[in-house]
Amino acid sequence: MGAKRLDTHLLSKLIKKKNKNKKYIREQISKKANRLGISSEAYLVIWAKQEGIGTGSCQRKLAPEIQAEIRDMLPTIFSSRSTPSITKTHKSIEKPEKSALTLAIEWMINDDDLLDRCKDLLKAKRNFDRVFREATTVLEDRIKRLSGIKKMKPADLISKVINPDPTKAILIVSDEAFEQQGFHNICKGLMLAFRDTTHHELSDKFQKQDALVFCGFVNSILTILGNAKKQEVT
Repeated sequence: MGAKRLDTHLLSKLIKKKNKNKKYIREQISKKANRLGISSEAYLVIWAKQEGIGTGSCQRKLAPEIQAEIRDMLPTIFSSRSTPSITKTHKSIEKPEKSALTLAIEWMINDDDLLDRCKDLLKAKRNFDRVFREATTVLEDRIKRLSGIKKMKPADLISKVINPDPTKAILIVSDEAFEQQGFHNICKGLMLAFRDTTHHELSDKFQKQDALVFCGFVNSILTILGNAKKQEVT
């Protein structure tokens, strides 16, 4: 029954990737989801992640309880992979520590744009200020695209689009003024504290873990923005 609710776009990508027919893929999803005790929708996303398929747009549409299933199950799924073997040419397919980092990145970031822009930077050995620069750029660009405003300074953009007063905001994350104001303050703070600084000077003070946690937080902000109500403001 869960298979009927599967995201058709993501399902098609998985069918193409595995080179199997739709019936087989649906049956596998249902069987493995039942074995793990999760919904078919959740397992489709997990399987797609394992195959290197972007799942951000699909995940954002899922109900909160299904998104929770994915978050809770990912560490178990990925950590159960066997240690990569050595090929006949004696080249390692992928070092175990890199696999662990990939797991952490994919677990914390499900926004396609954010993952595409930051994944390679998070795997680098240094210069993690670039992650903060890209993540805040993705956030700024998303706010511009959602609001339709193309040119405006970041801090002014936040105040215009996510106005603390829900009646004056273009994007409403809450009808409660104090919650709207809180979200406004968070977004504006991110721009002032991280976006402006990293766009105008280089810094070696950030570590890999700092960058990964920051991306996870920005990912949450992007998810909230994706669910925000839009209204016309004169």
